[in-house]
Amino acid sequence: MKTFETDAIVLSTRDHGESDRLVMFHSAKFGRLRGIAKGARKSKKRFSNVFEPCSLVSLECRERNSYIWIEACKLVEPYMPMREDIEKWGYAALFSEIILEMVPEGEPHPGPFLLHKETLERLERDKDPQNVLLLSLLRFQILMGHMPALDECGICRRSLKTATNWFWQPADGKLLCGDHCCPDSSYISLDTGTLALINFMREVPLDKIWRLRMRREMRAPLLTGLLDWFCHHARKEIKSIRVLEQILPSCGFSRSINKETIGTAKWFSH
Repeated sequence: MKTFETDAIVLSTRDHGESDRLVMFHSAKFGRLRGIAKGARKSKKRFSNVFEPCSLVSLECRERNSYIWIEACKLVEPYMPMREDIEKWGYAALFSEIILEMVPEGEPHPGPFLLHKETLERLERDKDPQNVLLLSLLRFQILMGHMPALDECGICRRSLKTATNWFWQPADGKLLCGDHCCPDSSYISLDTGTLALINFMREVPLDKIWRLRMRREMRAPLLTGLLDWFCHHARKEIKSIRVLEQILPSCGFSRSINKETIGTAKWFSH
């Protein structure tokens, strides 16, 4: 049976059988994976305090049938300062849940892992965690190929330079000018500067994006639109959103996610 080692970020964990744990993790080499840690609930040596969500770990694994067996796990970085700040911890949990829902299982894709790792590091030390979250969500959309071109009106092809205010609905990808946006639609209003920043993020290296600052008045509508999009494509509720709506209403989570965007999908937990 094939064995391998990889750095990984723990996404979630739950009991499995009488003494094991089923761990979902985001790996550097193999994308999202699930593994069984045999005897993890009883062992005080091999798996002590290593499976906390949003922890960076080093795994030794073995392939067995349809599961990955976790032979050993070493805690690399628990990001303790981040866990002591409820806002930062909430944002980290939200981004990790989106990774869990949106990254394909078993497909190598180093870009999202590097972004995930850098997001946790930036949340730990940045004084503006909401800006970090928004930059991470936008970059993730770009990396996964979901971010449409936002350089002209989707109907008349009018360029960004010809107007100040634009209207975007992440769920269908359309960017419209004022002449083609219905006033009572669910499109969010964005200014030219915000759209230019989003387009700039397509090319700037990952370690440079954290210098960008989203205007505060643009954050709440953009955040709402992006989270609507994630719920729409995951076809289920992102549970971390509901938690953040309760604990951080002043940070842009006071508006409920539009349930109509989720369609007829059933809401369920892992």
